[in-house]
Amino acid sequence: MHDGEELPDLLNAIVLADLLVTEDQPSADPSATHTTTPPKAPDDASEVERLRVTVAQLEHALHTRVVVEQAIGVLTERHRLKPREAFQRLRSAARSRGRKVADLAREVVASSTSAFPQLPGELAGERTTEN
Repeated sequence: MHDGEELPDLLNAIVLADLLVTEDQPSADPSATHTTTPPKAPDDASEVERLRVTVAQLEHALHTRVVVEQAIGVLTERHRLKPREAFQRLRSAARSRGRKVADLAREVVASSTSAFPQLPGELAGERTTEN
């Protein structure tokens, strides 16, 4: 159940996450798993080529959004947070480590079914002293 204010805030957060993911800046952590960046149409591309690239970009954005939403759900359940707070925690953890939100979101989702991913303490299931 969402109150009237929470759902628009969640949608705004997800749009922001999509924008953060599409940045062309590489992650500061060279060992980080990078998402494949959506293709870009060359300047001399035909209309059909541009449309194909647009479809690929939209598919990439949709997939990224789904992963971020799943991570918000995991963090919401794990820490008993509102979705907006879960997104803020995810975004803060990504920024403080020079990571993309979507990359860290994938790790959060993976951590819900596997004990192997090492998450930052503020995202892990139990409180840790590690960052």
